[in-house]
Amino acid sequence: MPRKKTEHYVNNKELLEAMIVYRGKVAIAREKFIKKYPDKEPPKSGPWEGKPPIPNYLGECFLKIATHLSYKPNFVNYMFREDMISDGIENCVQYIHNFDPEKSKNPFAYFTQIIHCLLYTSPSPRDRTRSRMPSSAWK
Repeated sequence: MPRKKTEHYVNNKELLEAMIVYRGKVAIAREKFIKKYPDKEPPKSGPWEGKPPIPNYLGECFLKIATHLSYKPNFVNYMFREDMISDGIENCVQYIHNFDPEKSKNPFAYFTQIIHCLLYTSPSPRDRTRSRMPSSAWK
């Protein structure tokens, strides 16, 4: 009996396609910005005139990835879990421009890593001045 194929909570192929489309729109908007303001270069991150908004689908994917990672055993009882998820989404939005489909065809791994690193380096619930990174990682 063939094994039933499992459905993932984020489809990597669809996420890649959405990233390619979004990057194309940003590239077109960047060219328009440069034509309108020849002496200025639009910033790599952050808002600028004419920059297209991030599509809802990408935002939903960021939310799903962050929420799923927050269910890991070391975060499940964390009282600031919603803040952690929000911070993860914010980091994905901040670094969305760094993903290059020419170098990687796996945006799911890219954004998962961004959120995962944030979860381990943000303050712990016991002490907001220390990180949750295990002590073995510091060696």
